[in-house]
Amino acid sequence: MVKIYSNMTNFEAIQRLNAGDLVFAYLVGLIEGDGWFSVTKNGKYVRYEFGIEMDIRDVQLLYKIKGILGVGKIDIRQRDQTKMVRYRIRNKSHLRSIVLPIFDKYPMFSNKQYDYLMFKELLLNEVNFSKDLPDYIRPIEPNNSIETILDKPYFKPWLIGFIEAEGCFSVYKPIKDNSKVASFDISQTNGSILIEAIKKEFSLTPNVYQDKTNAFKLKVSSVRAVENVVKYIQKAPLKFMGYKKLQYLLWLKELRNIPRYANKFNIPDIY
Repeated sequence: MVKIYSNMTNFEAIQRLNAGDLVFAYLVGLIEGDGWFSVTKNGKYVRYEFGIEMDIRDVQLLYKIKGILGVGKIDIRQRDQTKMVRYRIRNKSHLRSIVLPIFDKYPMFSNKQYDYLMFKELLLNEVNFSKDLPDYIRPIEPNNSIETILDKPYFKPWLIGFIEAEGCFSVYKPIKDNSKVASFDISQTNGSILIEAIKKEFSLTPNVYQDKTNAFKLKVSSVRAVENVVKYIQKAPLKFMGYKKLQYLLWLKELRNIPRYANKFNIPDIY
């Protein structure tokens, strides 16, 4: 179980990072799903921002992360019909001393890593005026292969964080079937290599598909695939820390009541 230290100082957080605490790899996965690094013009000056935005149901998760890092601000806003919560760090000293070491030790796997490298270069070179800000377009070339992603020793805790952001556990009843179907799906915009790596990590067979928004998606519902996902999550080095934990527990409860799954493999009672 991950220990959360709500009163942790910046020094303690960095000490844990140096010790290899995998909660930071989880954090990188979470950010890769729902976070950002941005450098924008703010009048004559430049604004640096690291942040993540999630549904209001994950407000406690973001407060946990703020407690781990010891810095930053949280605010709540309305986006369309949904209430959202944001956690952001803009203090350049905090960005340099707390955020950069985490993402240097546990690099992101998708092309969002290019955003981070640009952000880091400008921050460390103290580019503070809008007139000095270079044009930036995120490269489209993948910065990893499936093999290099899977070879990283922190991929498993990273994946739990990424699922926390981008995964979904659901149960539905097909129109022409009396029995319910359970599914797990996960996606990433412009993330074909990343989703293929997750498919291989879970030993899944369905094809990754691309939608009209250029999001690459993987969805599974077969007994064998669901079993693989459950066993993987149960054995992972970290557990879900936010709303996804409740969603997963409710999903397991539903699985125990669906014969096609319950009769084929041992569905855990606890997580």
